Amino acid sequence: MSSSSRQRIFGRKARISLLGFGAAVLAVYLALVWAGGGWSPRHDKGFAWESGSVLLFAHRGVPGRAPENSEAAFDDACRLGFPGIELDIRKTKDHQLALFHDRTARTMLGLNTNFSDLSLAEIKEHGLLLGGKETTNRVPTLREVFAKYGHTFLFYLDMKEKGFRDADQLVRLIQEYGLEERTVVASVDPLFMAYVEHYYPRINTVLERFDAAQVWLYRLFPRRWKPDFLAGLARKTSPGHVEWLKNNQLLSQRIVYDVTKANYQEVRQLGITKAVVDYAPDVYGAALSPPVSQPTPEAARALP
Repeated sequence: MSSSSRQRIFGRKARISLLGFGAAVLAVYLALVWAGGGWSPRHDKGFAWESGSVLLFAHRGVPGRAPENSEAAFDDACRLGFPGIELDIRKTKDHQLALFHDRTARTMLGLNTNFSDLSLAEIKEHGLLLGGKETTNRVPTLREVFAKYGHTFLFYLDMKEKGFRDADQLVRLIQEYGLEERTVVASVDPLFMAYVEHYYPRINTVLERFDAAQVWLYRLFPRRWKPDFLAGLARKTSPGHVEWLKNNQLLSQRIVYDVTKANYQEVRQLGITKAVVDYAPDVYGAALSPPVSQPTPEAARALP
């Protein structure tokens, strides 16, 4: 047999194998779609907020007089009437869920190391920085925040960790404080979201970085594993994307972040009712209301 004949036979077998593999993958995916309830949209039913009213999450609290993601910043959010706060969650070296945005500890703690390389005790030794100067504020744990503000705020939990065990740990803490209807768990990882939806359907999930370019991803997910909310940048919330959200009855489940004084009115004109905002008193004052409930005595004493 000539070399050209062998090459043709080999090429034909390779194509048949590839087609067979593709068919097997497609069959598994279709089985998952069937088990997951098809491709229809999924509409949230378990979050403690009226879908048509404006909900503003204070971005990392209200930093300015206090460092971001600090209890003092959350106290200011409470005093100003924010119903919700957005906060960032990372794990310490000893597996504690703590509030911290950056991967490294350089900017907020002045330490030239990754946050995950520090134990909670080591982190608590250092005050958070504000304008490069150390303050008396310490990095809070998520448990401390839930204990102090659990029934004061609604929570947008920006989960920086992506492991399934991390999801288990976070959900257990939410369940311990009975905050399933007062929290939304946000991640950029679709598999993380699908895992939470599958094993903890009462937990409200948010898929971040979702805009018109990711519509195909939402359609691809079976209904059972679709996220409850879809979050994305304000500058990528186009009229065309809003139209798609309306057509699929998902506009009330759209959360927009990176919202500032400059673009807030534009976001509202598009019909967006949920946003993560940086506080500007002359812009958001009319949209804010008294806190969901009164702060704890400790929080009340801390208010300026």
